[in-house]
Amino acid sequence: MNFQKARKNMINESIMKENPFDQFNLWYNEELESKSYLPDAMTLSTVGADMMPSSRIVFMKILTEEGFIFFTNYRSKKGRQLEENPKASLLFFWPRLIRQVRVEGLVERCSEQISDDYFNSRPLPSRAASLLSKQSEPLDDKEAFDNNVKRLAENEEMVTRPEHWGGYVLKPQLFEFWQNREHRSHDRFAYTLEGPGWKITRLYP
Repeated sequence: MNFQKARKNMINESIMKENPFDQFNLWYNEELESKSYLPDAMTLSTVGADMMPSSRIVFMKILTEEGFIFFTNYRSKKGRQLEENPKASLLFFWPRLIRQVRVEGLVERCSEQISDDYFNSRPLPSRAASLLSKQSEPLDDKEAFDNNVKRLAENEEMVTRPEHWGGYVLKPQLFEFWQNREHRSHDRFAYTLEGPGWKITRLYP
């Protein structure tokens, strides 16, 4: 594909997929073809009971018909905020094609089976770190933590998924697809969930 040409061609309603998951997969695969760096990276924004927003980069690990799955420590700041307010947004920014996708929706924990399967697929040192980390809490001695992780990783049968670690799925209620254009005449399309289907709306740049 000629990506320079793709950036110049205006997007119109007739070529947008009816289902936003299909449109996301199309853009995601085009980003993969462009040899993009970290196309799975997404900004996760959450808001807890104090109404103060918080954002960080996480990775999309699984995309299903239900939504976007990521994994974390349930006791982390984002985990605590999601318990207080199970609503969040995701932002994918793909600089190679100068595109971004925003996703907003409701978040819930994944099944234990999904969390177990992903945890057991990770490298052993990563599993050990997840078991020992008090994510988002103060850490006084990084060297001691690293040494403890190394020792634990030497005993694989001891490294099982802790109850405080697992997956979340964000179930979208809104998608927005944004394509950069010259002179700020960007193409923007919103998909909003209305009943069983999706409504597509072009937005001002």
